[in-house]
Amino acid sequence: MATYRGITVSDRVRDVVRYMECVDESREALTALEQRWDLLDILGRVIDVPTEVSRTRREFSALNAALIDALAKESLKKVAASIGTRAQVVVDIVVRNLFERTADIGFLATDEDLRGFLTPGSNLTADAIRQRLIEYRAKYSVYRNVVLLDTAGRVRAAADPAALPDRSDDAFVTQALATAAPYVETFAPSDLGEDAAPQLIYSHRIEDAAGRPLGVLALVFGFAEELAGVFDTLLAPEDWTIAALLDSAGAVLASSDHAQLPIGTALPVDPRRDQQIVRLAGRRYIAAARTTGGYQGYAGPGWRGCALIPVEVAFDADDTAASGPADMIACDSEIFSPAVRDIPRRAEAIQAALNLTVWNGTLAIIDGTDDADGRGHDAAARRTLLAEISGTGARTRQVFADAIAMLTRTAVEAIAADCAASATLAVDIMDRNLYERANDCRWWALTTRFRDALAAPDTIVAARDELTAILRYINDLYTVYTNLILFDHDGRIQAVSDPAQDHLVGTILPDGLAARFMARPATAFYGVSDFKPTPLYADRATYIYGAPVLHPRDHARAIGGIAIVFDGAPQFTSMLTDALPTDAAGDVLPGAALVFVDAAGRILSSTSDEHPPGTVFAAPVPLDAGASTRLVPWRGRTHAVGVGASAGYREYKGPADAYRNPVHAICLVPLGEQQPVAATVTPIATGRPSGDGRRVATFRVGQHRLALPCDRLVEAVIPDRMARRSDRAHGIAGYAVHDGRGVLVVDPRSYFALPPAIDSHRPVIMIRTDRGLKGLAVDALGEVMTVPADRMSGPGLGSAAGNGVEAIIQTPGDPVILLDTDAFLAALHLPDQRAA
Repeated sequence: MATYRGITVSDRVRDVVRYMECVDESREALTALEQRWDLLDILGRVIDVPTEVSRTRREFSALNAALIDALAKESLKKVAASIGTRAQVVVDIVVRNLFERTADIGFLATDEDLRGFLTPGSNLTADAIRQRLIEYRAKYSVYRNVVLLDTAGRVRAAADPAALPDRSDDAFVTQALATAAPYVETFAPSDLGEDAAPQLIYSHRIEDAAGRPLGVLALVFGFAEELAGVFDTLLAPEDWTIAALLDSAGAVLASSDHAQLPIGTALPVDPRRDQQIVRLAGRRYIAAARTTGGYQGYAGPGWRGCALIPVEVAFDADDTAASGPADMIACDSEIFSPAVRDIPRRAEAIQAALNLTVWNGTLAIIDGTDDADGRGHDAAARRTLLAEISGTGARTRQVFADAIAMLTRTAVEAIAADCAASATLAVDIMDRNLYERANDCRWWALTTRFRDALAAPDTIVAARDELTAILRYINDLYTVYTNLILFDHDGRIQAVSDPAQDHLVGTILPDGLAARFMARPATAFYGVSDFKPTPLYADRATYIYGAPVLHPRDHARAIGGIAIVFDGAPQFTSMLTDALPTDAAGDVLPGAALVFVDAAGRILSSTSDEHPPGTVFAAPVPLDAGASTRLVPWRGRTHAVGVGASAGYREYKGPADAYRNPVHAICLVPLGEQQPVAATVTPIATGRPSGDGRRVATFRVGQHRLALPCDRLVEAVIPDRMARRSDRAHGIAGYAVHDGRGVLVVDPRSYFALPPAIDSHRPVIMIRTDRGLKGLAVDALGEVMTVPADRMSGPGLGSAAGNGVEAIIQTPGDPVILLDTDAFLAALHLPDQRAA
């Protein structure tokens, strides 16, 4: 533990608490009240007021420290969650992207045109192959270059031959020629790059039909450009957060801010910790690093995502806080730790005890014309002190309520921000994934064998086995598809990749998809089905992407097409599951749900049975154009909600893309019932009573304001325990011990047709009767006051009260029902039992 300005705080927040403005505001207010309680404690001892101010002061001081520590922890937790989420997004987005590259290289290395060009005696020209590589890069724009080399490392063709050497001495050439692995992944300086910066290259050897090496294909990934795009999407221009990609040793590979975090900087941030303080160029940062769980079995190169923020701005007010009432969630929600949930209960217990002592202290002052009570103390001074204690208690409760509300907002805003980040991540993953699908169908439509076969319909049956083998080979590499379908100009299916769907061969592609996919004869064109159930996907809903296959010589004529059936059900669920918000331990937040919805709010995919696909999303969440956060009451609970809108990726859904399909991701986390911190009625000690007034003590039962004459009341207590009656007699709460004697405690709630109270620690008013003490359990204590005769009128409670009412007291607020003590107790039909 550490000390911050006289308050004990956890070591976890020791280095950052001084930067938390919200903590300082609460600390100053609470410290001022603590000093006032010290003064009231001293005055109480001098004037001899029978209250427990000293104990209240001690409990208040302890709770003060607990609240400040909790507020500091929640503030740090909010920052740690924010940077941790961003670090996770960086590495997960990169790994998902690179997974697609491992499939690309495996397929393109089997391209017959590339094989034919490297085969001795080929009549294919370097210009023709270069045009093919340019076509490839135009569709898969994540690559800076596509390079074809022979077995000696000589560059034979490239999409962009400028500045390339005649021969490459890169190690990947030897590695690719020597291995049977599905790909070689290297990140190092390369002579295929434009500068000395490391190049991320995926390579694979090209073989002839007998398996002999003909050369090597290299896909040069646009690493710097891709990471810049990830950072731009992740960080707003005014954001102080720095995002980075680190290697396994903690060296910076890519950074969103080269001035503060240059490439190559050693940044040893432990990914097993939710956050830590690091020093960089004389400045302190809060940093978090995250590893990836991989994707489709691919774990990536062992890199880490990282995010850090300067500590002096990390706790600035967040202008993007979730919209919604600040008091929508009480601190007893399950989203808080047990220590935090205990704070409001402790605050209410202190307030209840204070109410009790002030109520009893005011009751104990003898009413009369003398200025002194029976022990010679100044009654006016005692009333003044009690009023001051009561007023300070009210101010204390308000300060605590404000601090607890701030604590609540801090935690809720952190979760709401997580929801927004999760929704944005999910829809970004979807866009990036479907970008690949739009690329795949267009590239595979350029397969020379497909074009030749569809251009000669008389021979296509004889070529079916060969076509099927190609489709199956592709599908084995790209496992996100359930089936790849080759169809002719009439829409008749000629070959499929899935053996279980061979029965489709010879049938017509359903739902008018053939016409949609061949609508424009261009290599840049693709089409997408509506998201609806289809027989091509076992009558489940999914997207089917397709592109036209053009005639090998007449490129303005479509002679068929290729349709690829995206395995939407598990793939979308995987995207959503991977994006669910988690806590510092990596566990999904309780009750969190993430869904994809279309423009009409129809659910495309969901992580929760409560939101089944195919139904309309029921929660009242507006679908905004961008990302947003809000608090939404729904089904009796308040939810933190984040919304992310599909914005496309690169060319996909870009300005030049004709395809438009508005999709939103919505993330919900239930926070708890809408339950503001309960307001406790604070007693107000009155001044010296007038001689002709009636002195009464007020209390509440349900919504009823009631009063009893003070001359029959002893004091109010909160019993440590109460023995329940086994016969559960009507209106009897049980038995309590007072001054060593057993006292029957009655509960008037049933008298007013109210259900039993949930709180077992209710105040009990001890009343003198001719048969000894009786206890009256009430919901809350009110004021002890003197009422002039002209403010009382005859009973008017009617059938709701029956007998037992002496008068109605008119007050500025609700009227107070003055009970006749004996008649009211008799109306409760108590058993004839004297005190023990």
